[in-house]
Amino acid sequence: MKDLNLLYVFEAIWRDHSTSIAAQNLGVTQSAVSGSLKRLRQTYGDRLFTLVGRRMEPTPFCVQIAAPLLESLELIRNAQSQMVEFDPKLCRKTFTFRMLDVGEVVCLPPILKRLANQAPLARLNTVRGAMDETLAGLATGRVDIALGYLPSLQTDIHRLPVFSQHYVCAMRRHHPLAEQPLGLDEYLASDHLVVEAGGTSNQALERALVDAGGRSCIRMRVPHHLSSAHLVLQSDMLWTLPNALGKTLAQFYPLVIKPLPLQVPSFEIDLYWHDRFHRDPLNKWLREMVSGVLKSQQAEWQ
Repeated sequence: MKDLNLLYVFEAIWRDHSTSIAAQNLGVTQSAVSGSLKRLRQTYGDRLFTLVGRRMEPTPFCVQIAAPLLESLELIRNAQSQMVEFDPKLCRKTFTFRMLDVGEVVCLPPILKRLANQAPLARLNTVRGAMDETLAGLATGRVDIALGYLPSLQTDIHRLPVFSQHYVCAMRRHHPLAEQPLGLDEYLASDHLVVEAGGTSNQALERALVDAGGRSCIRMRVPHHLSSAHLVLQSDMLWTLPNALGKTLAQFYPLVIKPLPLQVPSFEIDLYWHDRFHRDPLNKWLREMVSGVLKSQQAEWQ
């Protein structure tokens, strides 16, 4: 194959089962992908991919040649990575993290401080999305790393635990329960604010609350963590949240943080990256920098 770019197109269609999605992830037009597929078909004398329903499915011949083609592309990437000398001081890349607002509040400040010191020319964006969007973003490089509690993120993904978390209870400073121990009876008798962030550990929290007989105590549900602080300050609702977030917000809001009288499993905050970029010097530096920062904060967030 004279044009190595055809290998990238083959890989994208093989992975995405769609010429339009492949084009989006490659950053080219759909007509460019269709043209490359036409050249691949001419090269091998086979249709390679055919439309079945709404998916581009591989032909038997395509399945037969896929492994050596994809292995060849990986060898090319590895060779390119070995040739690159990465100097963070000269890095002008805009890094993209996948995280929720809770991660932005708790994790980003120390990360930004370290980034400014080690890679002062670099920039940083954050995004959030469903698991399929996160996986596609990591696979294509549109997302460099994901950070959070994402147990369903598995396919071709590397995972590194960076710190563990348990839950605490937050209330406004002048709440009727603020000056007394918080027992389970008082906890279940109160109105509760619950954050519904799909795919996160909050699902385990709500299950524990319901199992303890607290289904009717859920007064309000919201999709974001940061609005919860304002809602709690204007009401007598209780908010059960990760300890690191509670400690962080209590520095800026008049909140009282109390131990949780409900048994809820602790959970790991992990760093995720795709196998495609496992040996990439830039990605390797980034995840080592981020994990180092967050592990150094572990004692403060316990």
